[in-house]
Amino acid sequence: MSISFDGVVILDGLDLTVADGEVVALLGPSGCGKTTLLRIIAGLETGHSGQVLIDGNDVTAVPPERRGVGLVFQNLALFPHLNVAGNISFGLGCKDEEKVAAMLQMVGLAGFEQRRIETLSGGEAQRVALARALIAEPAIILLDEPLASLDADLKLTLADDVRGILKKSGTTTIHVTHDLAIADRISDRVVELGPVRSDESDE
Repeated sequence: MSISFDGVVILDGLDLTVADGEVVALLGPSGCGKTTLLRIIAGLETGHSGQVLIDGNDVTAVPPERRGVGLVFQNLALFPHLNVAGNISFGLGCKDEEKVAAMLQMVGLAGFEQRRIETLSGGEAQRVALARALIAEPAIILLDEPLASLDADLKLTLADDVRGILKKSGTTTIHVTHDLAIADRISDRVVELGPVRSDESDE
């Protein structure tokens, strides 16, 4: 996969294969193409060359909503006018109280259905965003620095929890980070896309 912007090469001939159920971290500093690659996989950006294959199917020309890709962004993008159940069922596309309750159980938030988003802690909000992405049973889930805004100690604790949730769900995952400690905690394998920097600063 290759892509450039205004003559600046962001990705050049990248070839990445992720096994079914594997959690892979893309590690590197800001500007090395990590988020760009996620956007290409999700269909939000188009590479200048190369293909995107999901479960062996070429989805390069398939629109984002039909790719079976779940996304969790750094800002989580939760809807403040909806409660926890409303946010999670939005990812499903319909109301399914039983499935929402089961997903909340999986992410350690059983009984949170009626909680308002503004009352959640940073870690709880991250779990809600993850539940919303997982509930639609995507073929692959993409995590773009979802822990970046949390303090250092909570990052490490939640990284362990996120890994447990992802492995329990069996969902193939690509996680973007610039933090080596977080990459090691969450992933089965780390792929470096530039100079490695291990610190706790946000990207």
